[in-house]
Amino acid sequence: MDLNKKIFIRLGIYVGILLTLFFIVNQILHPEMSNIFIYLIFLATGEILVIALYFEYKAYFSRYDINKQAVDRDFLVKELDRLNHELKAKEDQMLFMSSFAGQGIILINHLKEIIYANDTAVNLLHIVETKDKLFMNRIRHTVIKEQILKTFESKAHEKQNYKIGHKNLNVNTISTEQSKENFVLVIIEDLTDQVQLQNVKKDFFSYAGHELKTPITVLRGYAELIQHEIITGSEAKEVSTKMVELADYMKGFVDDMLMLSRLETFVDGPIETIDLKKMLLDTLDYYHRSIQEKSIKVELNVDDISFEGDKIDITKLFKNMIENAIKYNKEQGTIKIDLKRNLNQIVFVIEDTGLGIPFKDQDRVFERFYRVNEVRKEPGTGLGLAIVKHIVNKYHGHISVESVENEFTKFTIVI
Repeated sequence: MDLNKKIFIRLGIYVGILLTLFFIVNQILHPEMSNIFIYLIFLATGEILVIALYFEYKAYFSRYDINKQAVDRDFLVKELDRLNHELKAKEDQMLFMSSFAGQGIILINHLKEIIYANDTAVNLLHIVETKDKLFMNRIRHTVIKEQILKTFESKAHEKQNYKIGHKNLNVNTISTEQSKENFVLVIIEDLTDQVQLQNVKKDFFSYAGHELKTPITVLRGYAELIQHEIITGSEAKEVSTKMVELADYMKGFVDDMLMLSRLETFVDGPIETIDLKKMLLDTLDYYHRSIQEKSIKVELNVDDISFEGDKIDITKLFKNMIENAIKYNKEQGTIKIDLKRNLNQIVFVIEDTGLGIPFKDQDRVFERFYRVNEVRKEPGTGLGLAIVKHIVNKYHGHISVESVENEFTKFTIVI
């Protein structure tokens, strides 16, 4: 068989493989019987075009009565380069189009070689780039290699979920035949965000049910006492005050849970330029009454600093840290606040002269609902420092705590 015919036969096979690949992907995403007829039409059209191109190519040389031995070598090389360039351009277009699928796509031929892999698949599975095209040597994860081998052997559709690193992956392996040879199509879908969202919802309802059960029961009990006129007058007024406090607690709890869920699912608010000094002073003004009630002295060492971020995040950070410094401080205590810029970082330090945190509890104070035993009588949702930790992580910062019981607690935040 002459060289020209081999080139066009190979071109016809490539066209068939690429059209088959896109038919399989489209059939998986949008299964319809009509897709088969569309596929056959495109396949027939593609092969006819290749055949027509071959005859046109052959006629081109015959018109000039050039036999194979007399073909100019330089011209032939140029034509081959042109064809290779066109094939490479088509392959690049295929890669570009498949990148919009949002899924990793790999095609493995009957020799168990990877003949196609889009960027998503390469990134999700960390596919190794080597001269050896065998999938066994290019895919690192044993469980996925075993699934592909099983599909080659059984020629049946396999679907499995895997936890690889920090990602949850759904891997589909589909057997298909092309020119009586068995190919395997691998489709990888990243379910990490979906799984994380499901876990956040699960945690939200679990924690909410646990934490709200007691105040709702108490609130109902108070309401029934008033409804049946078991208590009246000043007693009813006192109970209604407690009911308002319970309602405020539940509102605060729900707000904190929503804030935590927002941070865990990476829902960003609008980014704007924030005057940190003004926001800090406004927060202190908000807690002015609480500060006066405990006769707390506030010492400030604050620079004028502008920061690009979400205003809700920074407001919540300042409020939670200052509220804790007041709540767990002693009468006539002190709160020291430093806010400085150090090179390209912002350093926020808040220190109080309060109850302190035992050394054994210092590593756990940023956990949800974790409360130090000695201060559990203080009202609160137990989510404040967990929220602060998430905010700091969101801005790629760091938070640390130093404390001595009954002497001081000092938090340092670097963003």
